[in-house]
Amino acid sequence: MFCPECGKKNVYNARFCEFCGAEIKSEEKIILPKERKFKFDKKKIIIIAIVLFIFFVLGVLYFVLGRAFTPSNVAKDYFLAVMNNDEDKIYDFISIPKNEFTSKEMFEKVNKDNDLDLVNYEVINEDISSDGLSAQVKISYTLEGRQMADSTIIYLIKDKKNSFLFFPKWKISEGSSLVCEDYEIEVSKGVSLKLEGVKVAKKYLKEDENYDKYVIPAIFKGEYDLEMELKNGLKVNSKIDVNNNNFKIDNLELNDDDLKELESVIEKDINKLYDDAINYKQYEDIEKDYTFEKADLSDLKKSYNQFALFISNSGLVEYKLDEFEIKNINMTDDGFLYITLKADYDYKVKAYLSDDVLSKDSQDTIYLTFDYNDGFKLVNFSSLESTFSRF
Repeated sequence: MFCPECGKKNVYNARFCEFCGAEIKSEEKIILPKERKFKFDKKKIIIIAIVLFIFFVLGVLYFVLGRAFTPSNVAKDYFLAVMNNDEDKIYDFISIPKNEFTSKEMFEKVNKDNDLDLVNYEVINEDISSDGLSAQVKISYTLEGRQMADSTIIYLIKDKKNSFLFFPKWKISEGSSLVCEDYEIEVSKGVSLKLEGVKVAKKYLKEDENYDKYVIPAIFKGEYDLEMELKNGLKVNSKIDVNNNNFKIDNLELNDDDLKELESVIEKDINKLYDDAINYKQYEDIEKDYTFEKADLSDLKKSYNQFALFISNSGLVEYKLDEFEIKNINMTDDGFLYITLKADYDYKVKAYLSDDVLSKDSQDTIYLTFDYNDGFKLVNFSSLESTFSRF
């Protein structure tokens, strides 16, 4: 140890300097704490970074998806789907009752193509109701070839379910404008129906004393191919335009084989009626030619007797159906086929106040009523010409 006064070295632990006598204080060893070095945990840093990134991505997605599911964006996407005639997208947007006549397949069959070419569009405004359950979006747009812009308002309703759990799901309430509700089809008793190949089920049948009425809860508006099977087994086709009015038969179409058979029967029956009347045959003499099982020929008898009476006084010598065209085939309340015929014919008639025979030709509109029983059976007729020019 060294003396603080004289600097001489003394023995260890001496209290006083042996050279100058000054007090020597003992040296206390001060141990400083070791400096701790901070170590970085790379795994924790990576985990924290990943978590922060995930929250960032979720935040961005929430913002982006939230905007995507607004009424304006839904209306815009629907508007573009309509303009592009995209049946799949249109069907997914609309809110309608579901059955076999409001399926996506049926919508694709009856939906008409749009011939509109969109040039530009803009969402003008979005208005959400105070209760948040409905909205309307106005879109302005221009079409090719038109100078002025058009606009449309698209109405939306909020679905019970959310999209991706968090976002409101908006549906186009205009689906109701594409659908007829409680659409009625009235047909004769015992007639079964198919629309675009889909059978109209008996559950829709509301029976009436005079006819059968099918009431379809919901069906897309549009033109349908209608097939009817009559109670006698004959299948006939027609077109049905589903709009706001209930079904009314405009014109039935037979298949090719049935149509050829009907045309053959028409030609034979008309020529025969004239031949029988020219030869003064009574109805009782020809009834067997028209009789069939469960036939009601009371109307045919009345029509023939009146027709034959006029022919006997007409001077007609010969009648020959030249060519004809079936203009319409309708169905009566009794389930018969009511046919409108445009006919060209040749005839020979005794000249007035002379024994000369004149050959002439003319046209006529003829109305025939047929039943079907293992073939077409005539049950009535009208407008067969019974007055002929004798000059």
